[in-house]
Amino acid sequence: MNSLSGALLMFENRLKKLKKDREKWSKRAGIQSYRIYDEDIPQVPVILDRYNDYFVLYDRSSLRFQNETEQEERFQEIGRIVRNSFGLEEENLFLKRRKKQKGKDQYEKLSDVSKEIWIEENDIQFLINLSDYLDTGLFLDHRITRKMVREKVKGKSVLNLFCYTGSFTAYAAAGGASSTVSIDLSKTYIEWAGKNLAKNGFNQRNHELLCTDVIKWIRDESKNPSRKKYDLIVLDPPTFSNSKKMSEEWDVQENHRNLLLTLLTKFLTDTGEIWFSTNFRKFEWRIPEEEWSERDFQCTDLSLASIPEDFRDKKIHKLYRIAPV
Repeated sequence: MNSLSGALLMFENRLKKLKKDREKWSKRAGIQSYRIYDEDIPQVPVILDRYNDYFVLYDRSSLRFQNETEQEERFQEIGRIVRNSFGLEEENLFLKRRKKQKGKDQYEKLSDVSKEIWIEENDIQFLINLSDYLDTGLFLDHRITRKMVREKVKGKSVLNLFCYTGSFTAYAAAGGASSTVSIDLSKTYIEWAGKNLAKNGFNQRNHELLCTDVIKWIRDESKNPSRKKYDLIVLDPPTFSNSKKMSEEWDVQENHRNLLLTLLTKFLTDTGEIWFSTNFRKFEWRIPEEEWSERDFQCTDLSLASIPEDFRDKKIHKLYRIAPV
């Protein structure tokens, strides 16, 4: 038995155990969509997520291994093992290659044949696209974060920046937020957010959706003396973007300081909070603790508390709560 065959046998055995454990856990927790396999075995660098009766398998080998020989054959064999382990028809498993993204890559379609389903998370419905894009429309690693936000927003105004498909907005609306404003550069994602809100019975009269450049909007609004201020600002930006639609290049490491201080001083109510998240693993604060203290604010690291149980990778994202002392 060669090393690859041995690794695939370990993967198959690992998958059988995970299938049993995750199905028991998800039934007990009332969760329909979750992560099953999270690169547990180094020689099998894939991620497997479940959405009701459908599964998405991401190949991560292109990020780790330079040698691409027989990569496609290996990935197809892993897919076969997944289908056999879960008793899946071929159309119930979607295979995707997760690559490093640049510019507007995250908006590019992978397929012209759409497979969309509705899933439920904590009594909220979300539209999932299993086929067209690299991501499905709902980041499973923020399941706990969304619930935490919902528990804080009753009667409050919420600003959701880089809102993607509006999952935080839907949770805020479900939590009784008095109003929300959600902004994203992508027309596709803004329309998707609208579908999520409508499906859950939330009208856009109280929940405004804006398709525009977030950075430019903040810059323009900060000059507006009658601009609105918010009780909670959710900020989950991309790590990097140089899309031609943007007024300037975005880099979370280089630009987070100016953005957060602008939001803090010009867009936040006196008792308001900012919830800032990033999945950039090498992220380092450019705002020292003393600077928060000088402004009578405190930054609390909620990262570990916000990582769901089904995620083996405890560094999948960082989450910080910036609030008045």
